[in-house]
Amino acid sequence: MTFIFIIVCVLGVWFVLDKKEEVDKVKNQGGLYLKYKELIDHFLTIPNIKVEKKNNTSIILAVKDPNVVTRFTVGHGFEDVSVFWNHHSTTFGKHSLNWSFPEGLPQSQMINTIENELEIYQRNLLSNGF
Repeated sequence: MTFIFIIVCVLGVWFVLDKKEEVDKVKNQGGLYLKYKELIDHFLTIPNIKVEKKNNTSIILAVKDPNVVTRFTVGHGFEDVSVFWNHHSTTFGKHSLNWSFPEGLPQSQMINTIENELEIYQRNLLSNGF
């Protein structure tokens, strides 16, 4: 039992050190906003969207009104960037999609993939009578 505890502790320390290294890497590249500027700026063009929360490894952008909340989360992971879309409305209910891209992929390709898949998802939702 002690051996398992030691292994878990070592793995935990290893993870924390790796995560700190990733955070430092993003900071050295100008921070999350600068590193993913094109991607974040794309979402900021959505009417009424605001930065809801940000930290060293993620930013949450949200559009809120009494009947609809839509969030985009951009998060830096180990060697990748993840984007989460969550939508909740009184009319359409709860929906979510997510994407993971290699951090070196051009952000314009990330944006095209996200926009294309969101359009298909929304079209299917409407055609199926949600």
